[in-house]
Amino acid sequence: MKFVAAMLLLLTGVGYAHEEVLFDQYTLQASAEGEVENDLMVVYLQVQHEDRDAALLADKVNGDMNWALEQLKAYDQVDAQTRNYNTHPKYEQNRITGWRSSQTLELKGVDFEQIKAALQILQSKLQVQRMLFQPSDKARKLVEDQLISQALENFKHRAKIIQQVMQADSYRIMQININTGNRPGRIRMEAQAATLSRSADVAPAAIEAGQSNLTVSISGQIQLQ
Repeated sequence: MKFVAAMLLLLTGVGYAHEEVLFDQYTLQASAEGEVENDLMVVYLQVQHEDRDAALLADKVNGDMNWALEQLKAYDQVDAQTRNYNTHPKYEQNRITGWRSSQTLELKGVDFEQIKAALQILQSKLQVQRMLFQPSDKARKLVEDQLISQALENFKHRAKIIQQVMQADSYRIMQININTGNRPGRIRMEAQAATLSRSADVAPAAIEAGQSNLTVSISGQIQLQ
C-alpha cells in the first residue's frame, strides 16, 4: 500500500510538473458581411379535393398529382418533389360527412423562365401556395468562402491591436471558431401567389429575386508572448 501511494504521489507530481500555466490570454470576435444573389426559385403548389368516399378522394388527388408530374417532364431544368399528403374528416353536427385531402408539390430551379412556363400549365389543376427566392448552395458557398477570408483578416487585425496596446512582442492563436449564417433576405411572395388565377393562361408577374445577407463570424483566443 505504501508503494502504491508513493507511485501515485510521484505520478501526480509529474503531472503538475508538465502542466503549462497560461497567462495573457484574450478572447475576441470578428465578422464579415456580404450579399449573395437569390438565384434559386422555389414554388409550392397544392392539389385539394373533397369527397364522401375516401377511396375516390385519394384517386382524385393522386390523379391530379400524377398529371402534374407528367407535365413537368417537359421542363428539364425544374426539380419537382411531392410533399405533405394530408387527409382530414369533414363534420356536420358531430358526424363525419366526408373527407378533405391535399398534397403539396415543390418546384425548385435556377431557370426562372422554365418555372414560370410550368406554372402556366399546372395552375389549371393546382393552386400556388407560396413562392420564395434564396441563394443556391453553389452561390452561397462562393460568397461564404470570400467572407471567411475577410473575417479572418479582421480577426488578425483585432489581435494585432491587442498586441500593440498591451506592448507584447507577438501573439499566437490558441483557439478559433468559424461560424457561417445568414439573415433571411429571401423575398417571399405569398400575397402575389395567393392571387394568381387558376387559369392556364396566367403566369406570375415580373419577378425580382433580390439578394440575401450572409454573415461569417470568427471567435477565438490569443495568447500574448
